[in-house]
Amino acid sequence: ILMRMLSVNRDIMIRTGSLIAVWLFFAAQGARAGDVALAANSVLNNFLLVSAFFLDGFANAAQQLCGHAYGARDRTGFSGAVRLVLIWGSCFSVAVAAIFALFGGSLIDIMTANGDVQRVARDYLPFVVFAPLLGVFAFSYDGIYIGATWARDMRNLMLLSLLIFLGAWFLLRSYGNAGLWGALLVHYAARGGLEALRYPALFRASFATTSATSPANPRP
Repeated sequence: ILMRMLSVNRDIMIRTGSLIAVWLFFAAQGARAGDVALAANSVLNNFLLVSAFFLDGFANAAQQLCGHAYGARDRTGFSGAVRLVLIWGSCFSVAVAAIFALFGGSLIDIMTANGDVQRVARDYLPFVVFAPLLGVFAFSYDGIYIGATWARDMRNLMLLSLLIFLGAWFLLRSYGNAGLWGALLVHYAARGGLEALRYPALFRASFATTSATSPANPRP
């Protein structure tokens, strides 16, 4: 049990290191775009931080609900928990995106008094609006994977998402700061999308020995 716990912690640490690498790269490339773009990115990162507070709550809920069902070998309970987390997470992500779209300009004005920074931040505001809509799946599936201790798969998919992010930035680098934000959205989509694609196989393998009366369809 101890070795299993250490293995899971190791994989989560590598996954977190990959995520930090994305944000370090984002910050470094944003700094190269100039002082105004760097300041605008810093302002918009506050929006991402706020949305992360909401979405991370669903990730924590997924860890608890899915972990309990997984430990009990409750196929129906696990599938129901996944469905519940994704549905409610999607609803909240839409609400957060709507708030950003409606009040984002006013919030930018509150966070900075510099006219140039306000203008540039408004230009990139649409990227922030779409971020929670894509990020909800990344956060939710992270919680699901951690709850089910599928840490190795989560680690591998995060490393692949990092490579996809770098590839997207390379292809979009000619668009400057807009390309950098586009690559970040691609990373959000890759994280959630890859984990969603991998989920059915992991579900079947994890609950292969459960009762045949359990739901046959693993998808939430």
